[in-house]
Amino acid sequence: MNNRLKQLVCGTAMLALLTALPFTGSAASYTVQKNDTLWIIGTKYSTTAAQLKQLNGLTSDSLIIGQKLHVPDPPEFKTANVLTGDTMWKIAQRYNVPLSKLIAANPQLTNPNNIWAGLSVRIPKAPNQYLNGVFPVAKGKYTPFSNSYAEARSWSANGPAVRAHEGVDIFAPKGTPVYSALAGTVVKAGWNEYGGWRITVRVDDSTDFYYAHLSKYAAGMKDGVKVAAGQLLGYVGSTGYGPEGTEGKFVTHLHFGIYKKSPGYHAVDPYLYLKWWSL
Repeated sequence: MNNRLKQLVCGTAMLALLTALPFTGSAASYTVQKNDTLWIIGTKYSTTAAQLKQLNGLTSDSLIIGQKLHVPDPPEFKTANVLTGDTMWKIAQRYNVPLSKLIAANPQLTNPNNIWAGLSVRIPKAPNQYLNGVFPVAKGKYTPFSNSYAEARSWSANGPAVRAHEGVDIFAPKGTPVYSALAGTVVKAGWNEYGGWRITVRVDDSTDFYYAHLSKYAAGMKDGVKVAAGQLLGYVGSTGYGPEGTEGKFVTHLHFGIYKKSPGYHAVDPYLYLKWWSL
């Protein structure tokens, strides 16, 4: 075996070993609970089942109650330690976040009035704008969601073709109401071969919010209509990926996207906005 081939074999073996071994530098750990799956745990920590398997060196999806897993810190939070004399109100003031959102970000606290020095709490990260947005699906009506922005998608009008997903999917039953996250003007309503029955709402001079795969519209939704934050736009469905009327090619969900008009019309990651609004 020549030296070049030996280097290639050794390098490949080392890469495989690093991939298979658990990553011990993870920021946090999680103890597997009854009925947990990798998907359920992944949605809690804004990651995927595949990433959890790689992070922990797992070769199957099987889990054992009490098993310890390495998990990443969710990107929508940062961690802080409670100081002597702290209250949740003081922490909210120190980090300039609403008290209600700080408490919502820490559901592990059975009594938010009972905290102590050294306790770790999550501080929600605020997006750089649209802080007063409304989450587009009512609380309790959707399943926990992770960041699907920029994931690969394979359908196109001209046949299979890999493309980047330009939004975040929020899974909910067909017919679940969809609300406008901000006030604005409907600039596009109607069929789109990717998004099915969709609505695009212009919320300011530079930004459009996009709601796709609807099963039907709310009454009166059409181009030029002005909508208020929290106003009903339509209902969750599974339309799209084909000519007008196509549905059922995927699980029912709302696809939510944010587009900026400059430089050039382009998608931006809506995940942090959605997480902030969901608190």
